[in-house]
Amino acid sequence: MAAIMALPENVWSRIAAGEVVERPASAVKELTENALDAGASRISVTLSDGGRLRIIVSDNGEGIAYDELPLALMYHATSKLREISDLERISTLGYRGEALASLAAVADVEIRSRRANDAEGGLIRTHDGKITEHLRINCMQGTRVQISDLFSGLPARRKFLKSASGELRRSAVFIREYAVCNPSVSFMLEHDGKEIFSTDGSGERQKVLTKIWPEGAEIQPVNIQSQHMTLECWFQSRAGISGRGDIMSFVNGRAVNDPVIKSAVSAAGRELAGNWALFFTLEPSLVDVNIHPAKAEVRFRYPDEIYSLLHNAVKSLGSPAYIPGITAESAKSPVKITPSARIQTPQTRSGWNFHDSEQSISGTKTSSHEENIFAEIENDTGESVSFMGQNSGGYLVYDTPEGLVIIDPHAAHERINYERIKSSAEKSQNVQKLLMPVILHPTLALEAAEFETALKDSGFELENTESGVEMKSVPSIGSVDFEPEALLRASLRALKNNHDGDTRNILWRTWATMACKASVKLTTKLTHDEALILWRSLHECKQPYVCPHGRPVMIELKNDDLLKRFGRE
Repeated sequence: MAAIMALPENVWSRIAAGEVVERPASAVKELTENALDAGASRISVTLSDGGRLRIIVSDNGEGIAYDELPLALMYHATSKLREISDLERISTLGYRGEALASLAAVADVEIRSRRANDAEGGLIRTHDGKITEHLRINCMQGTRVQISDLFSGLPARRKFLKSASGELRRSAVFIREYAVCNPSVSFMLEHDGKEIFSTDGSGERQKVLTKIWPEGAEIQPVNIQSQHMTLECWFQSRAGISGRGDIMSFVNGRAVNDPVIKSAVSAAGRELAGNWALFFTLEPSLVDVNIHPAKAEVRFRYPDEIYSLLHNAVKSLGSPAYIPGITAESAKSPVKITPSARIQTPQTRSGWNFHDSEQSISGTKTSSHEENIFAEIENDTGESVSFMGQNSGGYLVYDTPEGLVIIDPHAAHERINYERIKSSAEKSQNVQKLLMPVILHPTLALEAAEFETALKDSGFELENTESGVEMKSVPSIGSVDFEPEALLRASLRALKNNHDGDTRNILWRTWATMACKASVKLTTKLTHDEALILWRSLHECKQPYVCPHGRPVMIELKNDDLLKRFGRE
């Protein structure tokens, strides 16, 4: 074993910096938090090449005195802590005094800053972790920090950076989160000379949320209080869209990605899919923010109250009065599924072609006066099958020459949709043109840009127009009908979490999962014809006896078993 020795500063400083600065977005986050701590009401972020080449963060905050600029670049030099007891009541976003020193260890840094009452400001530059210039200059009040050539001296770290669009998206996430948390501060994000996102600092949180969340669905606020904390909750329903949506959570103004909060949302809102913005406020002494290198997690003294607050918020949002489009009366009515009018397909109900007066099997329509042909159908073995009815539990009962068959319609429909999508994915790519192009929300368009090639290869056609990014086609997935935007969002989530590189496989599995969730519910009352179409479609599947999750689809009661039970052997 080699002898123990102290590491050189240029080595340990880079090790320490690696915990704080992981990628350009880390730098954007740290510098934005510094600006907010300085009381800025205007923050501008400019990126070049996703931040890999250059990051500039400017603010109109308090500024830094000329003589204190060298201290600002030293490890553990800060204006936010004075003694150990201050760690028990941290009220600022930054406090460790590591951000600027870490950035100087892995990039070239330039800081220009002036305090309001100073006649002149100061400039300081670093290269390879060393100060190369420090002088007085004329500049605007506030602070401007420029980071150049991030990780240029650390090729091992630099090669793990994503594309420019990928790094831009990550920075945009932080800027949007802090814009939501600080609606009275105006934010601007610019990339390669183009404005990506901005807010006006009007103080209206809902106005900022409308820039981030999809259009169309109502955004609802709920305020809940417990013994030790309060919760301001904003929710947007995503009914009918797979996945639980996005969760933005803040604790005393700090954006956190905390497992306790995520677990509480998951536990409280299993049936309430949507986008969440959660603002927890509590005494600083009741939360420990000093447990994660990037300050992304916190520890609550009373974590049970997190669950209680979320449960009460969801209870309020989950009542009929809070869900958009659902009234107390309509909530009692049978479930109705409305087809999308934007895709060039026949009208469908969860994947079965149907109409009140017309029936369609495999695209061939049959007039209503021929309805009696569905009273009996011939399966692949030539057996005669009759539909007897649907019991109070929602299960379908069929009579066959061999006995009775009871089918779970939801499980059956899951199997049908699953195999249709798998079959379609295994064949050559089919593209389905949209009757009307869908203009993507700027946030969604930014996410899609990162995976442009993969999306194009799978059948999504996206085009930049004067109106914005338009989606003109989607993958053709058998006869299963999805909202185009929902299909894109689900595909993007899958691509972000794809670690094995098998894009085609991960996408069809995602679509199949969506189909399962969109399958007809057990409580849905089926018509006589739909029940027979379900039978036929199910028996065309390669594996009709279990759903994709392994649950049984049907139970068979043979005639011999019935004879035994009735003592007629």
